[in-house]
Amino acid sequence: MTPPLVARTSFCSAVTVGLGALGLSAAVLSSLAGCAAESGTAAAPSSSRATTSSSASPEPGTAEAARAVVALVAERLDTAPEVAAAKYHSGQPVEDAARERTVLDAARTAAERDHVDPDWVEAVFADQIEASKQAQTTLLDEWSRHPDRAPAEAPDLTTTVRPTLDRITTELVSGLARLQDVRDDPSCTRDLRRAARAVHVSDAPVQQALPTAIEHLCAADHGR
Repeated sequence: MTPPLVARTSFCSAVTVGLGALGLSAAVLSSLAGCAAESGTAAAPSSSRATTSSSASPEPGTAEAARAVVALVAERLDTAPEVAAAKYHSGQPVEDAARERTVLDAARTAAERDHVDPDWVEAVFADQIEASKQAQTTLLDEWSRHPDRAPAEAPDLTTTVRPTLDRITTELVSGLARLQDVRDDPSCTRDLRRAARAVHVSDAPVQQALPTAIEHLCAADHGR
């Protein structure tokens, strides 16, 4: 069976030729030829839909990798208030060089295991430590000036915070293994900043320290 569109086109052509032989004017023939043009117009929407569908593209890998890493960075940084609370009650200083070295060594070991640049990973974790200290310092200063805002109890860092930090170390290095492949991409910094703006943290001092925590995640030559 001949499709309706083909049949209409053939019919219009036959009528036009036949009436042309009878000596009809060019205006009449032009009017009759318009029915064939309708067939071309009818096919256009299908072509347009195909173009729209093929233009859709998956989310860039940098955006997905940046969101995953920033989520872990924010989760890690969000432990700063608990660490600050423990130090507020114990009187310990914010600086803890021995603990910091332990964290950096663990990060390097995980990086070598996951085939990630260990120098880059150490730089990233040094940023995590510095950001946490910034947030802790801000909180301790506030509690010193306003004791009524200080936490009433000190958390046990050994049983609460450190297991969380140890887990995040492993997960963050794995996330960096994925980000490593796209960290030189020009879109890395843009996607990183978008992820940082969208992430949720518990306290204003933690939010203020977040830029430090993401300082070395992307290559430095893209306008950070």
